[in-house]
Amino acid sequence: MLIRMQFRKTRAGRFLSHLDLMHTWERVIRRSGLPLGFTQGFNPHPKMNFASALAVGTTSDTEYMDLDFTEDLTLEQIKEALLPAVPPAFEIVDMKLVTDKKVPSLMSIIQRATYTIRLEYVAEVTQAELDQTVENFWHMEENIIYRYKKDSKDKKAVNIRPGVYTIVLNREEGTDNKHAVLDIIVQSGNDGNIRPEEVAYGLMNAGMPLVQQVVRIHRTGLYALDDDGNMITPLQAVN
Repeated sequence: MLIRMQFRKTRAGRFLSHLDLMHTWERVIRRSGLPLGFTQGFNPHPKMNFASALAVGTTSDTEYMDLDFTEDLTLEQIKEALLPAVPPAFEIVDMKLVTDKKVPSLMSIIQRATYTIRLEYVAEVTQAELDQTVENFWHMEENIIYRYKKDSKDKKAVNIRPGVYTIVLNREEGTDNKHAVLDIIVQSGNDGNIRPEEVAYGLMNAGMPLVQQVVRIHRTGLYALDDDGNMITPLQAVN
């Protein structure tokens, strides 16, 4: 039987790499005693598939994975077995039985991601300055940032503008007026990824008069698109 599960990556687990996350979940399921399936061949792997890698240091409310068990169980039985074995790094949110064995993989359906980013400026910033920066961003035909290639000092220019769909930037209330909260919807998945910190850099390109740094990043959503182009969660994407 195949289930799709949503879980959180908490502040306790924010420094886990994606590989660490995968290995931790494998240990959790082994401790739970649940009959997880394994691939055939010389080097069998657990039948676990994840939606999208999350950067080290980033927390999330909406991580997803598919688990393929060798026996039919109820969702209640699965939850009861998993909960005592789950470390503080994770919290189980929801799960759903996948009845269609030909359902596309999680990684292949993800097309959008939403993030909340906390920014800190070197001096006080006004809401008018933030609003003007966002307006400038939308009027740019190109917004170039640079990505370093893995294990290399080489970098390449990337135009992030087409992959950013929504920006909401507001001064954080109740602080020293040097902090702001940035909420975004960006492209994610096999067709291309816009990283949340790149949008923050893109705002600097759009004329933000003050130097800023990213304090914290939290992923609030991962989405597929339905036939009408509406964002739906991976749980909504299955029967």
